[in-house]
Amino acid sequence: MAHSGGTYKIIIAEQSLIVRAGIAAAISRAVDSNCLVYEVASLAELNNKVRLYHPDMVIVNPFFAFGFSLDDFKTKLDSTFENIRYVAIHTAVINKDFLDGYDGIIELYATAEQIHSTLDHVMGYDDDDEVEEEILSQREKEIICEMVRGKTNKEMAAKFNLSVYTIMTHRRNITKKLKIHSSTALAMYALANKLVTISEVKN
Repeated sequence: MAHSGGTYKIIIAEQSLIVRAGIAAAISRAVDSNCLVYEVASLAELNNKVRLYHPDMVIVNPFFAFGFSLDDFKTKLDSTFENIRYVAIHTAVINKDFLDGYDGIIELYATAEQIHSTLDHVMGYDDDDEVEEEILSQREKEIICEMVRGKTNKEMAAKFNLSVYTIMTHRRNITKKLKIHSSTALAMYALANKLVTISEVKN
């Protein structure tokens, strides 16, 4: 995954304006302003924007353009584009074997939470089976410190040179590991474990 200035880039390729806009809105709500979402409605636009923006992910309706083939599309790109992840928008009753080349699938009626979960999984951020039993990483401890100091996701992303999307993933993992769901309880945890001093905790 490549980030430019901490920004996460996604292209949505779908002819339906309503579907495109709905997915874009769900993504924007989930990952804040450091995620750039580009919408395209034709194969020519997709080709141009992929080469222009080098996105981290392409979310595409497999039937959005006549004769579109994901394998053919990827074959025409050079090796600098090999880390792009591809997610299919599943809008029709089709054999899911047809979607085997995709890294993930978004169902047409998916909720914003389901879309976000799919993107996490595709980019390898979830690791749900292991995360609950793991101890906190050094980065997670640093993020806890910034959280109890009252820093925003955007401020933390700038400090650690990460995307807001990555910061939010760290925060979800912290919640899963510690089973803490309030800022007050998190501040108490940070104080008890000497991660911060009382003077650093935002009132």
